[in-house]
Amino acid sequence: MNKQAPAQYTPSLQSKISALFLFFGLLLTLGLTIQGNLGQQLIVHPIWHELLKSGTDQYLGFRGPAGAQLPSQGLVRGWHLHDADLPANMPPYFARLGAGFYDEEQMDTYDNDISYAVLVTPVDGGRNGRVIMAVDITELEDYQNKSAMVSVFIAILSGLMILVSILWLYRSLRGPMQTLVQRMDALDPEQPSQRLPLDLPLRELHDIALIVNRHLERVERFIERERSLLDQASHEFRTPIAVIAGAVDVLKLHNLPPAAQRPLDRIETTTRNLSEIMAALLFLSREAERGAASETTRVDILTSVLVDDHEHLLQGECAAFLVEELQPLQVACPEAIVRIVVGNLLRNAAENSHQGAIRVGLVNAVLRIQDSGQGFDTVAAARRYTQGLRDSTKQGGGQGLGLFLTRRICERFGWTLKVTSNFGEGTVAELQFRAARD
Repeated sequence: MNKQAPAQYTPSLQSKISALFLFFGLLLTLGLTIQGNLGQQLIVHPIWHELLKSGTDQYLGFRGPAGAQLPSQGLVRGWHLHDADLPANMPPYFARLGAGFYDEEQMDTYDNDISYAVLVTPVDGGRNGRVIMAVDITELEDYQNKSAMVSVFIAILSGLMILVSILWLYRSLRGPMQTLVQRMDALDPEQPSQRLPLDLPLRELHDIALIVNRHLERVERFIERERSLLDQASHEFRTPIAVIAGAVDVLKLHNLPPAAQRPLDRIETTTRNLSEIMAALLFLSREAERGAASETTRVDILTSVLVDDHEHLLQGECAAFLVEELQPLQVACPEAIVRIVVGNLLRNAAENSHQGAIRVGLVNAVLRIQDSGQGFDTVAAARRYTQGLRDSTKQGGGQGLGLFLTRRICERFGWTLKVTSNFGEGTVAELQFRAARD
């Protein structure tokens, strides 16, 4: 048996929109994170080192009574330490710093309230003391922290807006779409003139329902044309079939040569099978009427009769039907319909068996027919089925039409047909009936 391919996952519209919103949220979060890092880089930017070094070089290059003086007010200040006495306006921990540049992150270990960038430069190798230059970047850091807080607030607000948007989409799209799906699933193909209600909250879903209703109207008109054509053709064929059957009855009244008896029997059998097929087509073309009384058939009795009728197919072969247990079974189905299904299975078994026994049994509402043929593979069976649909010259309307009717009848009455075959070991057909309720 062919294994069904695993169902491919198809994302829903809600999931696609949600994924798009989440992508934008992640992109916004990434942008805000980069912005915060750039603001932090401004605090430790090399410009502070260059600024302090420039001020120190200017002081050292123009020292003297009329030379440059270190700034003592403002954001940038400097001190020239000669001895242990510390200036009053200099933070005392500056004196403990060794030569070099200290950025804001390094100075946080000394003071968390005020942020400095500090450059310590020895004068004449340290013989004339040290020059300490510092820039107060507290306001800049506070501004950067406020910007970071604003970025975090924007990120949280954006996340909430995205979450609310996704929830709104689920409520505004998922509910109406599920309603439309449920209404479409509730359409019963056995009840004509059914339409989808158009009272949907979304214009797009309203348009979809309108298009589906138009499609249903076209399908109903097409089915009605096909049913009318089939009904008329079946009634037109009944007259010539009846004429042929009457002619066969008349010919049987005459003394015909033995050579004509076999063709006459084939004409009679073919005419009877064709009549049953036309009756089955007419029956299948009509809609099933719920609650209406239906004809019942004893499957066990009919199977025994059909086995006798198909014995002639094994003439000249070393094969024979072997009827096993036939449990009583009554089904709610016309006899002509059951005759077509069971007859088709018996005929297929006979055509594929050349020696051995064809076992026929009916147990627990399951008709089991096992032939003694060579079996088949699925690829060859598919080719034979397609060819059989094109070739209708065989007895009983062709193997393709017989299989087609069998499938349609099983679908109509809820029967299950299971065919298993092993190449070289034969084929087993199991038909699960539904017993008629008393």
